[in-house]
Amino acid sequence: MIYPDENSADELQAIYEASLDVDMEMAEACAVGDRIAAIHKAGGCAHMSAQGYRPNLGDPDLGPGQLRCTASDACQRVFPSQQAWYDAMDQALED
Repeated sequence: MIYPDENSADELQAIYEASLDVDMEMAEACAVGDRIAAIHKAGGCAHMSAQGYRPNLGDPDLGPGQLRCTASDACQRVFPSQQAWYDAMDQALED
């Protein structure tokens, strides 16, 4: 929408700049996806999926507050807290 104090060049510039932002976000997301794929291809786990403790359901070996990695059948690592899981994801992507 163009307001009386704007011209079409302002609108086109805003649309162009917004498209650049989206391009940068997509490039960042693709880079993270490529990194996760490389970790899995090398036999590692980026711990991008986990299941938490649920009373009377799920994993009987998990206690309250714990999470088990479900990103890979080979991993199954248990994290003592959600923050520990987040830290492991960050570390996997940084290594």
